[in-house]
Amino acid sequence: MSWRAWLFTLLLVVAASPLYGADQATVNATIRDVAGKPVAGAKLFLYDSVDTRRPADFISPASDGAGRTALQLPPGRYWAVARLKKGGGYGPLMPGDKHSGEPTILEPAAGEKLAADFVIADIRDVGRQKQSVAAESVVLRGRIVDGDGAPVADAYVFASRTATAGTLPDFLSTWTAADGAYTLYLPVGGRYFVGAARQFPLPAPPGGLREVVPPAGKTEVVLDVTLTVQ
Repeated sequence: MSWRAWLFTLLLVVAASPLYGADQATVNATIRDVAGKPVAGAKLFLYDSVDTRRPADFISPASDGAGRTALQLPPGRYWAVARLKKGGGYGPLMPGDKHSGEPTILEPAAGEKLAADFVIADIRDVGRQKQSVAAESVVLRGRIVDGDGAPVADAYVFASRTATAGTLPDFLSTWTAADGAYTLYLPVGGRYFVGAARQFPLPAPPGGLREVVPPAGKTEVVLDVTLTVQ
């Protein structure tokens, strides 16, 4: 086959591909922070399954100053998350990076322009959003340590009301410094399941959480927490 015939055949294949055909769908996303302000530089990651711990099937361009981004893709069902990494790269989230949390299911139809909104937050934002507003709180404080008892930096303590915590727990501390020290405020009363992690959101519902029941009348509990999720 001559190069001209090969090129003509390739063009026919591309033109017939559903990715480039008229049946393509469009997702128009707006990405904001927890205060409702648009976020520039964030990207939308779409997956063809609920497994978002792998390379994305589709990635949008970075959002503009109005928090808007768009991408075209074949119609179907997708699991979407928005992320903003300070360095602009990929990999586990670190302090200052932001994420939209649980995947949002999008099902754009052929030829449809589907609008979707995402709110991204870093762990400090989420911790403030989820922190108890009650006048009285129990303060959980201590260190995050590894299996050898050494302090762990760049980690956080999380707590949920059930042992089957999701990827966005109910309560979170801020990131630890080199000494591993953390402080977590919890509403008075009740039972909590506590762990520590370096990734946010959690990559999967964690197991092996420690059950904590603050004693009645006690306003502070000192507790070292072993890193649960690397």
